[in-house]
Amino acid sequence: MNSQNKEILEKVMQKISISNFEEEEKIIMKKSKKNILKAVAVASLAVVSTSGVAFATNKIIKNFFGQNSSDGVDTAIDHGYVADIKTDYQSAEGIDIKIDSILMDDFNFAINFKIKLNNNYHIDEFEHIELEDLKVVDETGNIVFNTHIAEFETEEEMREKNYRGSYSFLAEKINDKECKVSLTATGNSEAFPKSKHLSVDFTKIKTWSYAEEEKTEKIYQGNWHFEIEVPEEFYNRESVIYQVKSCTEEGINTSHVVAILSNTAFKLYIPEINTDKVDYEALHSYDGVSIYNMMALQKEYIETSDGKKFETAQRSDGDGGYGVPEGENKIIEYHQTFNLTKYDATDELKVHIFTNKGDEIIIELEK
Repeated sequence: MNSQNKEILEKVMQKISISNFEEEEKIIMKKSKKNILKAVAVASLAVVSTSGVAFATNKIIKNFFGQNSSDGVDTAIDHGYVADIKTDYQSAEGIDIKIDSILMDDFNFAINFKIKLNNNYHIDEFEHIELEDLKVVDETGNIVFNTHIAEFETEEEMREKNYRGSYSFLAEKINDKECKVSLTATGNSEAFPKSKHLSVDFTKIKTWSYAEEEKTEKIYQGNWHFEIEVPEEFYNRESVIYQVKSCTEEGINTSHVVAILSNTAFKLYIPEINTDKVDYEALHSYDGVSIYNMMALQKEYIETSDGKKFETAQRSDGDGGYGVPEGENKIIEYHQTFNLTKYDATDELKVHIFTNKGDEIIIELEK
């Protein structure tokens, strides 16, 4: 990526930021309740694991990194853009844990933890899990990712965190003694760094379950530390900047539109939209100031020049949003993530947006 494109990428990623973590957490919890086990606990542990990595050659299954992943991430994984992590299980209190696989891109970061339990435990005892102080740091000291628990942090503490995007932990039950816990993160305020080495640390795990609507919670203290060598394809990745060729809506300044393609996703950012095709009264009646989760512009898709269509990622942890200023008929800070990846992209693209009035806005893009 040349210096100009890098500057554009950094600028737009600073704009794309999601807050309201508590609401996102409720959405994730509701989504995971039906088919997923958010699981497992660890007690009194002090272990170190040093790993090597190799790109995965095993058959990839859908939702490789959990139900809150996206079709774009799955497409990248299908093309081998994922790394198997060769670590041994580390044991404590009859619970064995290792890092199983990772993925790093400008817009997505994900880790799979594999967990085994001895006969003292049953998976159903641990309905939910949160690594409360997980921190991922690269070789330059950059915090690639860290967990944030809003109810335990002050506003000042939140501002000091390097990772300001959203994330989810979701676990898939393998059997009564094993599960896979997937961390997926997106919606960061800047692109994930091109790291060559990662240190993964956590010392506190919170688990909770529900029996007859009563919540049972446990905290487990430990000291886990993993070292990961990152594959070259992750840190030598390139993003592609698209420019606007035409737009059917005069209320969009096309010179300010930013469209970025990566291995796992396509990001679109529009600073301001002035149009009579949106029912602003309906938007304001929703929550007064801002709308997230695409309540109006919810049917977007990208069309490639060969006729393929790619819908929005629709993840619950920060892939789409915009603001509606009080007293003004315009949309600001519009951003959306689509499932288009570099593996299916063509030199020319069309973005289709359908407003809450049912009108269509078409933006034509080219490399």
